[in-house]
Amino acid sequence: MVASLKSFNLNPTLGYKLDPGEPGLAYSAPASRSIIRVLSQEVSNLIAFKNEALRKGGVVIYSKISLDMQKRGIFLAAVAGKTEVRILIPGEKEVMESGRPESEDPQIRLEKLKNEIERELLIENDQDKVEELKQKLLILNSILSNPVLKNSDFVVKGLMINDVV
Repeated sequence: MVASLKSFNLNPTLGYKLDPGEPGLAYSAPASRSIIRVLSQEVSNLIAFKNEALRKGGVVIYSKISLDMQKRGIFLAAVAGKTEVRILIPGEKEVMESGRPESEDPQIRLEKLKNEIERELLIENDQDKVEELKQKLLILNSILSNPVLKNSDFVVKGLMINDVV
């Protein structure tokens, strides 16, 4: 038995829903155009987040757009998208885990973090944790070797916010 091509939709139309409160239009797109459809919505979300940061006097220090890709018909299609951002607003009270305000020089804070990680590395027995600490140490050493990055308060705060160290 041979199925006819009429029974297979080679380029199906995909319907999209917006997240609650997300601006934009929820319209459909064929699988062949789904990537541009989803990506354009996510880029507009990113622009909205950047505008919000500017209105608040802040800056976007991290952004990431992810597309969920699946095969639809004969095409690789974007079936969903996600935009993540981290906004830093200068002047907001930043507190370290210890509870004291962040007011010291960025390079000094990086050196303290490096020393703390090196101490943890000496006493840690769990191999997974050791690898994670080595990775953090590698990141800190590369930042400390760069004269621009090691003096950037934005870099230090970005590391803290994104739980890199």
